Amino acid sequence: MTNKAAQLACDWGQFAASEVFSEPEQLLAAFSSTPTVGFAIFDNQLRYQAVNQALVEINGIPADAHLGKTVRQVFGDAIAERVEPAFEHVLTTGQRLQFEITAKLPSRTEVGHWIDNCVPLRDATGTVRQLGVVVVEVTNRKRLGQSAPSLTSRLLRIRDTEQRRVARELHDSVNQNHAALKMNLGLLSRPRCKPADRESLLAQSVDLLEQCISKTRTISHLLHPPLLDEKGFASAARWYVKGFSQRSGIQVNVNCAPEQERMPVRVEIVLFRILQEALSNAYRHAHTSVVDVYLERKSDRVSLVVQDHGQGIPAEELQRLQTNIGGGVGVSSMRERIHELRGVFEIQSDRSGTVVSARIPLYQKLVRPSRNGKL
Repeated sequence: MTNKAAQLACDWGQFAASEVFSEPEQLLAAFSSTPTVGFAIFDNQLRYQAVNQALVEINGIPADAHLGKTVRQVFGDAIAERVEPAFEHVLTTGQRLQFEITAKLPSRTEVGHWIDNCVPLRDATGTVRQLGVVVVEVTNRKRLGQSAPSLTSRLLRIRDTEQRRVARELHDSVNQNHAALKMNLGLLSRPRCKPADRESLLAQSVDLLEQCISKTRTISHLLHPPLLDEKGFASAARWYVKGFSQRSGIQVNVNCAPEQERMPVRVEIVLFRILQEALSNAYRHAHTSVVDVYLERKSDRVSLVVQDHGQGIPAEELQRLQTNIGGGVGVSSMRERIHELRGVFEIQSDRSGTVVSARIPLYQKLVRPSRNGKL
């Protein structure tokens, strides 16, 4: 037994144990301070002799329901057939063994995943008398690994859609002006171009260049408005809504108080993207003349609601959107952005219109970085 393990010894009142040798006792005490790592001691008949509180919580079974019983008696045949051969191997050979188990415990409704490390425990004569088992749950890690390909695919689709939007905007506006400017310059380069024509072509070319500069600035601001960094979400939202109303002809009423304190930068960016996508969907699908935007901020959360007064979403399509089974990339993008911040995203719709809402908790750890990049 190492000095480190001995130093970790704590109150035995946290555990239920029967006959345990001195070194296993220290082992068990050492694992008492690890709330996420389970530990159990078995005798040479594979009966539980002691468990720590972490293993009690992992198994979902009280400590006294383990003691004196085998794995088969506690969990049933299916799990016992997987772990008991490994336990017996360690007791027989005196060699350590690590293995992974996937099973559904009686106390759970879903399948879980664990890594078991089995260690032989010897008495003063060197004889293996007991077995120590360290249990680490990896269920969440497995789930993340299984969902990663799907999440990556969705994120790639979202990125591709955003890139197509930018490409389309550049082609339909800036690129057209560039083509016209190129033709004007070609005419100006001709030796036979008359002075009067040259003056007119120069004026047209300057105007086209000014339009390119203006549209490039607009696209840049839409991708990431400077006001979002300088003034915060409320100011950036009002700027965006003003331009949106001018372009779409839709009246947008913004109801949010001036910001007294900045929100975390990640929250502000997500709220702005939700606003952009919700207004875009209202323009394309709702056939509405008015949209109301509400921002409510409290000490522990912020809520954004975008409500149109259009024709609503068909019931079948709404159900797909609400269950995350169907819907376009835009809705998936909004949902992913909100869930990344542990928020709640909802869509409600009927014949009176559609309501898109997002609620994001304002955790202390989501602090805004300073200008020098430090927290």
